[in-house]
Amino acid sequence: MNKFYQIILVVLLISSHTLFSQCDAEYTYVDSLPSNVNILFGDTCFYNNDLDALSDLISENNLNYGSAFEIGTQSWFNGRLKILVAGNYGNSSGVNDTIFILPESIGNWTKLSGLYLEWNRISFLPLNFEKLKELRSLYISNNILEGIIENLDSLSNLKYLDLGYNQIDSIPSSICELDELQYLWLFNNNITSLPDCICSMSIDWSSDDSAWFPYFAIGGNSLCEDVPDCIANSSNFNVSLDQFYYSFQVESPQECDYAELGEVKVLPYDVSIENPYPNPFNPRTNIKINLLKTEYVNISIFDIKGNLIDILNDKILEVGEYNFNWDGANSSSGIYIIRLNTSSKTFIKKAILTK
Repeated sequence: MNKFYQIILVVLLISSHTLFSQCDAEYTYVDSLPSNVNILFGDTCFYNNDLDALSDLISENNLNYGSAFEIGTQSWFNGRLKILVAGNYGNSSGVNDTIFILPESIGNWTKLSGLYLEWNRISFLPLNFEKLKELRSLYISNNILEGIIENLDSLSNLKYLDLGYNQIDSIPSSICELDELQYLWLFNNNITSLPDCICSMSIDWSSDDSAWFPYFAIGGNSLCEDVPDCIANSSNFNVSLDQFYYSFQVESPQECDYAELGEVKVLPYDVSIENPYPNPFNPRTNIKINLLKTEYVNISIFDIKGNLIDILNDKILEVGEYNFNWDGANSSSGIYIIRLNTSSKTFIKKAILTK
């Protein structure tokens, strides 16, 4: 290659670097990214406000990350954060510690379409959550949410909503305005009533998709009276998903003391399990079950990764009430799963060990 062409090549390389390193004032150029960051489309100019919200998420939860790019698994489109996977899964795809607080600056993520926050300890959604108007998928199961934003209809593009395994006691009527919603998972909360308008939603209340996931499931709540017809008649009224990996459906009855039939009060299931108490606990918690017939019962304890920790019972029990105590003195703080199996039913409860 002669000297003239060498000079031209150098000029082109310098021009190319300058072209791609220049970003609009609201964006920051980054020439080296960690492996957890995916560029779906566009260059490496990143929207400053999106980065600020990631930094706030890190700082407000005292997470151990060196930069905004290191948290979770991130996907970017034209310099805007598109998908954030920040569940506490115990692996490299999520966060390296627990998220307790979502900062108000989360409202900066106006182009976000997918948000995954499972297995954290988030108790509420900030007011600015309503600004995530392009959000299509929200998975926030296995937290301690006591409620959701009142103007849920602001998330008008929402298609997947997973609120399972929280402490939610009511659902706002604004949910009825989510015309795009196809999957609604509300199982294992503290819900006692639903808005009257819920049956107007265009959700398939009883069917499963091709991967055997239900479009709707609401087992493990306390829906005992005045249940809307579409819910009461749903095949998934007492259905939940297994708490570990959502890999199979489990039966999770509504937690009602009894169902009235004329003047007779009849327990609706042959076996029932109460919520562990105390919960959170340190180091012991009690699990109470009630059997209306002689039945094989297996009660096992698993950690959040699905590892078997202890077996409290693995034999046939006679009719009656039983109390099982689990001592977590030799286990570390965290979320544990209590699984009760009989010959025909599976029940899932979670307990939190805090030391």
